[in-house]
Amino acid sequence: MVTVEEFSRTVQVASYEVGANEKIKLSVLLRMAQETSEQHLGELGIGYERLKADGIVFLMTNYRLLIKRLPVHNDVLTIKTHPRGTVGVQFYRDFVVYADGEEIARIMQTSVSANPDTHKILRPKVFLAYNIFQDAKVPPEDRVDRLTVPEGLPFLGERPIYYSDLDFNHHLNNAVYGDVLMDFLPAEMRRQPLRKIQISYISESNLGETLKIYGGPTEGGGFFLYGDHERGLSFSAKAEP
Repeated sequence: MVTVEEFSRTVQVASYEVGANEKIKLSVLLRMAQETSEQHLGELGIGYERLKADGIVFLMTNYRLLIKRLPVHNDVLTIKTHPRGTVGVQFYRDFVVYADGEEIARIMQTSVSANPDTHKILRPKVFLAYNIFQDAKVPPEDRVDRLTVPEGLPFLGERPIYYSDLDFNHHLNNAVYGDVLMDFLPAEMRRQPLRKIQISYISESNLGETLKIYGGPTEGGGFFLYGDHERGLSFSAKAEP
């Protein structure tokens, strides 16, 4: 039975979803979270097509992942999601990922509702007017702040935006930033377990634009990465072992 408070689905990790480290790709895990929330809204009668026809789409603003272990090939995952409420114009939703009954990851997602054509941010009351989700306030200890970009990080390279990167909102899909992060991490970091990852989405990246990627190590053995396009800062990300 689908409820407003919780939704879950089960999915098996396919061979093509696993990367060179024999674990699920970060972008795939983000796609699984995205699809879980979409299926929840669909079961409640307000999926993507219905909302877009009504003049609403959701744009991601942050993902924060706390990882005990990454799934591997053939793992059967149960993904549970819980709408958490709002902070300002942002909606919060969390996900708990289980493998064989063991909790292996937690994900906090924040997003904003926006006009599908202009991507102008809408006030939360526009979506809450469906009277399905309550306007609860997320407690301070669960809130996700946008990552602050350190000064002076070196230039690492460029990442063009291709047609295959785009989603149905016509910009670089939020999950693809997980691939960008992993592609530009130092090789030694890719070889060790990453326990905490955050990606902050600042402005959309569009077809034909090129991200200039900057990054460097942080205190505690982590790594900070950010990308600029011609209109300014696109995203920032931090990975910690």
